[in-house]
Amino acid sequence: MFKSLKRKSLPEKILYCFVSLIFAAVAFSYVYILFWMFMSGAKTHTEVALDTFGLPTVWHWENYRDVMSMLEVNGVGFWNMLFNSLWWSIIPVTLSIFTQCTFSYTCSKYKFPTSTWPYLIILVVMTLPIYGAGGASYRLGWRLGLINNMWAAFMNISGFSASYLYFNAYFKNLSWTYAEAAQIDGANDFQVYFRVMLPQAMPLLTALGITSWIAQWNDYTYILINQPKTPTLPVGIYNFNLEMTYRARLDILFAACFYVCIPCIILFIVFNKTITTNVSLGGIKG
Repeated sequence: MFKSLKRKSLPEKILYCFVSLIFAAVAFSYVYILFWMFMSGAKTHTEVALDTFGLPTVWHWENYRDVMSMLEVNGVGFWNMLFNSLWWSIIPVTLSIFTQCTFSYTCSKYKFPTSTWPYLIILVVMTLPIYGAGGASYRLGWRLGLINNMWAAFMNISGFSASYLYFNAYFKNLSWTYAEAAQIDGANDFQVYFRVMLPQAMPLLTALGITSWIAQWNDYTYILINQPKTPTLPVGIYNFNLEMTYRARLDILFAACFYVCIPCIILFIVFNKTITTNVSLGGIKG
């Protein structure tokens, strides 16, 4: 970094330092929010209300234990909600990302009359509001028996989403000579995809899978409306927050929020290079 700064002009150095300070401030704010949440979970409710930003006088670690007994929705406890969270985040995201990857590969590498249609359809759909489709989606799920049905997680197979655009751009820029070399050795179309092309797309597939999983893990609206009998941890926190009208326990609320953040923090720490290297806002990084 210092060598690159030496080669820059003075205005460029000033701008570079200014932008770096902005990003550092944003990063610090996120870290501070997580620490504040963790700290608040170890206070009493009175301390959280009266001394919001101060350190606890006594660290009440039992709050993190009490979360597991106090967080409950319709008779479903903490550990069952944790299982539901994993179920509703891992299965749909895995199926969706793999479907989009395969669909985009087919449309980008094999030319047929409608191969360019999905790209145009996705661009149009992304500009339309989605809120008006909620009632129709619920009615369709009810007619198909997918409301309060855990097997509905396996129905999230769709090639039409923003991830398609990333995969489409990646495969279009991936040389077809890899496939030709495999075909010379006797590989068929399926072997070319699963043994040659898909392994090369694994970094991008992993990055999009992780970001999609984090969004699905934190989402509570779909489960709250369509699967209320199998609540997840975010739904449990949502309901516990509503119950604060009758019992004020901000300490338990923040402790529960920190629990939900732990998997996301671990995944980002482990895969941060994969995410930042392979995905950027607006395209694929080389």
